[in-house]
Amino acid sequence: MKKQFKTALVALSLVATMGTLNASETYCTDTVPLAEVIGATNSLNDSADFSASLVTSSQSLLTLSLSLLEAGSSANTEYVEAMLALSDDIGEMADRILEMADKILEMADKIGDMSDRIVETQRIQSKNVALTQSNLLKAQRNFLLFLRLYK
Repeated sequence: MKKQFKTALVALSLVATMGTLNASETYCTDTVPLAEVIGATNSLNDSADFSASLVTSSQSLLTLSLSLLEAGSSANTEYVEAMLALSDDIGEMADRILEMADKILEMADKIGDMSDRIVETQRIQSKNVALTQSNLLKAQRNFLLFLRLYK
């Protein structure tokens, strides 16, 4: 309720002073609807509230980071060393996985080359089979013709 009253008060004061442009007593004939002024004021209030919540959040993050720094200085050194050793082991394992991936890619390339050769061989053999079939058919026709002629 307090916020709505404050918004209405600001809006009324803006409307009351809106007509005056400068000290030379020139008046503006354009009017701005009160609802538009109140909407703009509400928007400003919302922005201010959001800004304040961001400041609060950033202060909380700062406090948390400071407490983490303090906790880190009293951490067990054996635990930290174990974590670093584990990290090294994971790094070595990742390197081995990458090496294996490289070998798999090389093998895939070789398989692809071999597949291309197989396909080309099949094309050649298909042409040879077609030619052989054609030659056999012609030979059969020739034999039939020979049998008909010399019967």
